[in-house]
Amino acid sequence: MARRLGQHFLKKESMLNEIAGYLDAGPKDVVLEIGSAFGNLTKYLAKAKKVYAVELDKKLFSRLVQNMKNSPNVEPVNSDILKFDFPKDVNKIIGNIPYEISSPLTERILKFLNKQKINGVKKVMAVIMYQKEFADRMTAFPGLKDYSRLSILASYYSNVEMLKIVGRGEFRPSPKVDSAVVRITPLGVEGNQGLFKVAKAMFMHKNKKVVNSLIDSRSCLKIQDKQKLREILNPLLKEFDKKVFYLEIEELEEITDLLKKKKLI
Repeated sequence: MARRLGQHFLKKESMLNEIAGYLDAGPKDVVLEIGSAFGNLTKYLAKAKKVYAVELDKKLFSRLVQNMKNSPNVEPVNSDILKFDFPKDVNKIIGNIPYEISSPLTERILKFLNKQKINGVKKVMAVIMYQKEFADRMTAFPGLKDYSRLSILASYYSNVEMLKIVGRGEFRPSPKVDSAVVRITPLGVEGNQGLFKVAKAMFMHKNKKVVNSLIDSRSCLKIQDKQKLREILNPLLKEFDKKVFYLEIEELEEITDLLKKKKLI
């Protein structure tokens, strides 16, 4: 587990072992490890049937290959994870995701895990280390300041648990921020692009009430005239007289359905 920004490595073997333990990879599991570095966490995944150990940095990858030469179940892969096709036999994912790609990669992981579960793959899950600020947004619930589109996406697709906060002092060299380990367990649901579109638009103005947030984000709707839109939305959404960041995901789904019925999206 290395961080791309300055390459920060966990210092304690006990911490690496603990994080690997959260994944609980056994002889029937196929693991995708994101950011394997030189194999400091990889060696604790040895009980897995197979480990795809993906590392972008060529120097670290060279060390990874050398360190894993006696582990036939580990397949080192020198690739950018955003361009890497997740193998279809994977049921568990682990890694430390760089902040700058946390959003697109997490969305991809959520979709992949759900597809695997829908297809009948057993014991599907992920254990990911994020910057704590990202993990806070991912696990936030309605009414919290960190509640966001990311929170909606995560809760729609999965059960998300923050397992452990890892202080900056646990890394060598120390980064400027703390980290957190998160476990993602997919629910096995299909995507709802209408919901995601509406949530993205509304959470751009999450401190405003529902109708006002939609009017201010009307570029996503099929009617652009503010007055006409208000005349439609006020009676349509009168039950949702609250600020956006207080909305439960079920309420967002209701709003999405109402907007669809009025052919506004």
